[in-house]
Amino acid sequence: MTVPTSQTVGRALQLLRLIASSKSRDLRLIDIAEMAALDKSTAHRLLQRLVQERALVRDAGHRGYRLGPLLYELGLAALPEINLREIAESELEVLAGKTGDMTFLIGRSGFETVCLSRIVGSFEIQTMTRNVGDRHPLGIGAGSLAILAALPDNEVHIVIDTIEPQLGRYGLTGAHLWERITTTRERGYALDEGIAASDVVALGRVIRNRMRTPIAAVFVASIASRFTARHLRNVDQHVHDCVKAIESTLAP
Repeated sequence: MTVPTSQTVGRALQLLRLIASSKSRDLRLIDIAEMAALDKSTAHRLLQRLVQERALVRDAGHRGYRLGPLLYELGLAALPEINLREIAESELEVLAGKTGDMTFLIGRSGFETVCLSRIVGSFEIQTMTRNVGDRHPLGIGAGSLAILAALPDNEVHIVIDTIEPQLGRYGLTGAHLWERITTTRERGYALDEGIAASDVVALGRVIRNRMRTPIAAVFVASIASRFTARHLRNVDQHVHDCVKAIESTLAP
């Protein structure tokens, strides 16, 4: 049976997202096929074609795949309607200065989030939990959880159904993620206590555009012992102020 071209494109993009979100260069074919819910032959055929097109590369001595130069070239040509990173930069620096902790900006990208910026604070221990360009499934990490919790329930269902095969890597299930979404909505902010990174606590709030659509998030991360109740309250207030300042710039 011939697979429709649109379905093939969708599957290829799914593989690119999975590889982009993995920190391992030794992600085996069987692992990729399982995460994408594809049979090995289909996954292998798509991976080989992506390598031929320079969208993926395989390093000598490694079994795994990483993103290739074609994607970088395409990224340079892409012109976003709003450069959120530039808009938020000064506010992120203020936030890092006030909290002393590592400050991050992430944006939504389909069923994932991508790290757009990180600013180092003044505290002697900084948590390098994410690099610019790192990708994670929606709901993993404080900022990502803040975005997911801000979506309507029908969209959350779609997201969780899509990313559920990946949740085991983080010790989560779809039911656990729903519990975290409920707690986040009740608090008004998202709190990650060691799920995205061991012994690291992070607090995040969602950024909405002028149409009130959740598009990004700001979060602050530090070692768990630093996040006392008092520090948490201070961080939340500063993150809240940072998000409001960014949103006011996005507003017409």
